[in-house]
Amino acid sequence: MSAANPFPDDPEVERELAYAFETIGEDRFRVDPVPSGLLRLYGGMVVSQCLAAARLTVEEGKEAHSLHGYFYKPGQVDLANEFAVTREMDGRSFSNRLVRMSQNGQPLMNLMVSFKTPEPSASHTMTMPDVPPPEALPRVIDLVEDFGPALPERHRPFWQRRQQVEWRPVEPFPFDNREILPATRHFWFRISGPIGDELHVHQRLLAYASDLHIFHTGLGPMALGWANDYLQTASLDHAIWFHQPFRIDEWLLYALDSPAASNALALGRGNVFRRDGTLVATVSQQGLARVLDGKREDKL
Repeated sequence: MSAANPFPDDPEVERELAYAFETIGEDRFRVDPVPSGLLRLYGGMVVSQCLAAARLTVEEGKEAHSLHGYFYKPGQVDLANEFAVTREMDGRSFSNRLVRMSQNGQPLMNLMVSFKTPEPSASHTMTMPDVPPPEALPRVIDLVEDFGPALPERHRPFWQRRQQVEWRPVEPFPFDNREILPATRHFWFRISGPIGDELHVHQRLLAYASDLHIFHTGLGPMALGWANDYLQTASLDHAIWFHQPFRIDEWLLYALDSPAASNALALGRGNVFRRDGTLVATVSQQGLARVLDGKREDKL
């Protein structure tokens, strides 16, 4: 925390404390609050912690290949997170886990995760979009700084804190959009700081990153910006399919599109590519995109 950045968030501290699981019973775990200036728990952290809790109960040699979850309510940053894992199935190749995450007995998320033993097979992959390299693009944190006092106060704790992920948008990054934009966007991203070699660590950090920008892609065609004073947004569900190994501390491309939005809901899809063009993950998420009659002030 400093005069230049008044928020206590620290990426290295967050990576250490967010996965410091305490065992409180059989397949039951607890994580203490992480110092943060956020107004509510970041959804990517919720998915990431649930995935990490599930893996604590799976034998070595199996890695996550898919996850599907529902968010139930916003989490508070000053309360401990508790995880109850159910061993749904264990086979020779696959293991399935159900994770129930809660705070003070109130459910925050249910997440199903499937793990699999790697094996050789035939494969194919779609072509990575042709976009400028990350070195030629601005950083989101610099663009946010350019917004200055125009950025609504309720969004400042998230966007002005020290970020876990470095994002570089290919297209313009308006926060108060009022014109119709295409239902596609692209971002280069990587975790700030070196990460070890364990694939499951890179997977949980990809889960962390994948919650950002995805369903906001569905706002552009409706001429809405993510910081609109009359817009209420929230992640509702989340799914990831892991295809190939990757490193989250090396540049990855998040190619996003939104096939539909209606009923105050927007659907986002994302394909994650290594820089060599290999598709490593696919993500989908539906989010609340509700336009209110009254202006939002202190809440997200």
